Formats: sequence, C-alpha cells, structure tokens
Amino acid sequence: MSRAVLIASLVLGIANARAQPSAAASPVRVALECELVGRTKACPAFLRGLIDEQKVLLATPRAGADVVVYASTTSVGTIDRLHLRFVGHMTGTPAPVEIDVTLDTRATDDEQRAALAPVFRKGIALFVHARHPSAVDVVLSAPKALAAGATATGSPWGIELGVSGEGNYTAQYQTVGMHAHLIARYVRRRFRAFTMQMVEGGLNRQPPLILDDGAQVSLDSERWQYRFGAEAVYAWSDRWSAGVGSYTFFEDPKGQYDYNSRTRVAVAWDMFPADDPRGNRLAVFYHLGWMVERYNLRNELGESFAQYPSHGIDATGSVRHDRVSFGLNLSSDAQVDHPDRRLLLTASPFTTIQIGNHVDINLSLSLTKRTFPAPDPAAIDPSDYEQLSRLSYAEPLSLAGTLGLTFHWDPTNGVRNDRIESI
Repeated sequence: MSRAVLIASLVLGIANARAQPSAAASPVRVALECELVGRTKACPAFLRGLIDEQKVLLATPRAGADVVVYASTTSVGTIDRLHLRFVGHMTGTPAPVEIDVTLDTRATDDEQRAALAPVFRKGIALFVHARHPSAVDVVLSAPKALAAGATATGSPWGIELGVSGEGNYTAQYQTVGMHAHLIARYVRRRFRAFTMQMVEGGLNRQPPLILDDGAQVSLDSERWQYRFGAEAVYAWSDRWSAGVGSYTFFEDPKGQYDYNSRTRVAVAWDMFPADDPRGNRLAVFYHLGWMVERYNLRNELGESFAQYPSHGIDATGSVRHDRVSFGLNLSSDAQVDHPDRRLLLTASPFTTIQIGNHVDINLSLSLTKRTFPAPDPAAIDPSDYEQLSRLSYAEPLSLAGTLGLTFHWDPTNGVRNDRIESI
C-alpha cells in the first residue's frame, strides 16, 4: 500500500470517528408519539419543549430513538388525564415506565407546563441514568401539607408477642417447656417507653428411682417464672441518652428466688444515630441500680433475703443485611460494695431473621460466668430430686441457646429509637 493511500485511509478514519461519536458521549435520543391528543397543548408542544430544554436529550424520529414516549389523553370534565409511557431501546434501560398526570384545561399554559414538567422528568430520568449516571440527581421535597407543619401520620404505639417452646415424648419420658412474652411500646424520636409481661414454664415426667429398700423417689419436676416491668428512655442527642427501668419476677418454690426486684438508671453512648441508613448499631451504657432478693433456699452466707447496690457496663453491636441481623450483647453486673460476692458476666451472640411483615425467627446463644453465694448445704434436702435438679444457678459457668418466634405490630409513625435496650 502506497504512503498516499495510507494517509488517506487514516484521514477518513479520523473524520468518520468524529462524525460518529460513541453512544456513551451522545445524548439520549427521544421520540414523541402523541396517540390521543387532548384539549391542552401537552402533546406535542409542551412535551417537545421539555425535551428540547434538556441538553442530555435529543428529539429524534422513532426509527433511531433510544426512548419512545407515548402520550395518550383522556378528557374527564374540565381536566385532561395524560398517560405517559416511556419505552427504552438501549442497553441497561428499565422496563417500560408508566405515569399519569392531571392537567386543568382552564389553567394557563405556564401552569399546565409546570404540572407536566416534573412528571416527565420522573419518567425520563431512569433512562438517562442508564447512559449518563452523573446527569441525574434526585431531590425529595415535602408536600405542601407537610411543609405547612401538619402532624405526621401513624401511631407511636406498637405491640409484640413472642412465643417459643420445646418438647420430647416417649412412652416413659415426657418433657415440655414454653416461653411467652407480651410487650407494649411507645416510640418517639427522642423518647421511648415500654411495658413487658413474661411467663415461662415446663414440666418433666419420667419413671421414679427405686431404692434398695424398695422406696420410690419421684424424678418428676415442674418449673415456672413470671416477670413484669417497664422502662423509659430519653435521648437528648444522636449520641447520648439516659433511662430508668424496673423489673420484678417470681419463681416456683424450687427455683433460686421467691422473688427478685431490680431498679436501675443508665446513661448510654451510641456510635450510630437511631436512624442509621445501614441499620448498624454499636452502643455502650453504664447502669447503676438497687437489687432486692428473697431466696427459696438460705445461702452459704446465712441469707434468705438480701438487698444491695449494683452497677455494670453493657455493650451491644449489630449489623443487618436485608432481612437478617447479626449481633452481640455483652453485659456485666456486680455488687457495688462486694464485687467479689456477686458478679455476672454474659456474652450473647444472636441472629434475627425476618420471615414476614409481622413474624421474626430469633436464635441466640448465651455464655455466662458468675459468682454468687451458693445454697447452704444444710438447707438442701438430698431426697428432694426436683430441688437438686434446680441448683444449676449456683454453677460458675453456664451455656444456653434459644430458638423462638416473635409476632410484632410495630408503631406506624416511621420513627426509629433503639436507645438503651434492656435496662
């Protein structure tokens, strides 16, 4: 090939490249099809004007269009109901978008165009974004009713019902257990409160133990616990909050407590605001309270009743991915004047899976290290199997797991407030 022919080919190639810019550098070509024309000038006049005023758009015949806008008008009384259908013909565009807009035929041209323009931009924006993502920006504004100071809709009240159970059955051995709780919530952006009722219980049936003298020792057992309480929390900023809570519970005669009452105040710091867009949480809070306890068995200190100040530091963190949440709770509680006498340390990883609008599955594991006055050996009846089987609370280390369902009807005011949970 001669040098003259080569130079000519290069010149033609450069000219052709300049004459045919890449799709990524070209505007979005829009064709307008007026199927049914109404009494206003919406199609073609107003819509064509809206296309022309945007440099990222280029009016074009239908044959070479990236997007075709079909406009159809229905007249109802003194209004024109305009239906716009946006159909894309380029890579990456969404499915057809359909939007309706109502135009007052008695309004001025400027008023009709002002009503039509934002609707057109909503429809075309998704197609422009497919080619020029940086050319589209979304701005949300409050409607006139909200801008004028109207109160937010929705209720701050919510309710939650949680149930779980376990069981085993054979001809001679039967075990059943259950847990249920009912929580009523009140949630505002800066204040939240709730009250709780909880009951759990179970029973075990198995053949009796036959002693050498032929006597029988029953190995059956029953257990139950009832707990109730309430707490309130106020957040004065996105990082700091304070609250107070009180809980009391009663146990069956074979349990650790006849009753136990705990009242605490707490101050918390949260790394993330309550409305963190990713749903993450990391919080640390210090609590100080007063404990009142009556025991079913006298302890090794000779106490059947005790009251003392307690305090501790708790931390909780969680992350969420779609409908699944993962988290870890760390808690501590110690007697202020004798931390070596009563000390509780707990680590609890947990997972919550949303399986419906009002139903969650909860899985958790709890590892607890504790120091607590053990029962007085002289107060233990060695022939009472049920009592002996319930002394696990005196063990220094315990591991427990739970699986349950939660049914919830949340507040509908759109407010999120997760400050200082479980005071």
